[in-house]
Parts: sequence; C-alpha cells; structure tokens
Amino acid sequence: MSTPDPRRSAHPSGTAVAPGTPEAPGLGPLPERIAEELLAHPGVAALSGGPYGTVASYLPGRRLPGIVLGEGDEPDRIAVVLHYGAPVEKTAAELRRIVARAHGSRRVDVIVTDMELPE
Repeated sequence: MSTPDPRRSAHPSGTAVAPGTPEAPGLGPLPERIAEELLAHPGVAALSGGPYGTVASYLPGRRLPGIVLGEGDEPDRIAVVLHYGAPVEKTAAELRRIVARAHGSRRVDVIVTDMELPE
C-alpha cells in the first residue's frame, strides 16, 4: 500500500494537484496569492502592467496586471512600481525569491516600471 504524498492534494476531479499549480488549494488562484505577497513587500508600491500592458495574468472574468507565470521553459515575469528609495537590485532579488518559492520557478524576470515619489 502506498502512502499519499503530503505535498500533493486532491483536486475536486479526484486527480492529484502539485503545489505551485494554479489549482493548488489556498487563498485563491496562484497569481493572486503571489500578487498579495509582492504587494506586502515594503519596497513595492504597486504592480504594473509593464510596457504596453503586456505583463498580466488572465483569471476568470478579469485581468491581473503585474504577473505572468511562465509555462515549461518560459520565465515568470513580474512588473512592479517601487517606492522611491527602495534599493532596486536588492528588492528585485527578494521579489524573485517570493515568486520562485510560490511557483517553483527557475527564472523570474523582474521589470521595474517606475518609482513612486513620496508626497
């Protein structure tokens, strides 16, 4: 008798779902969960659609700008607006780790589209 893998959970269809897939259980679709983690970072002011609005995930009934989860060998891409004064390279490295941990990515491209100035 085999023991179920605790890292996998059952999908409503009865098939196993690996962690990091959009169907994995949690607080919502994977792109939304990643967006929440990115926005919680102190250096991030907002998510951005990137150049020409091309960085976005399409969820049921809406579009989530700022995140594209790559398939196969494609990298994940995120586009952010940083708070003025946030160290760009350090913040980008931290954001890469957030996405890689959530999605199991080997490569995460970070696009900083703007800096938000203090009021």
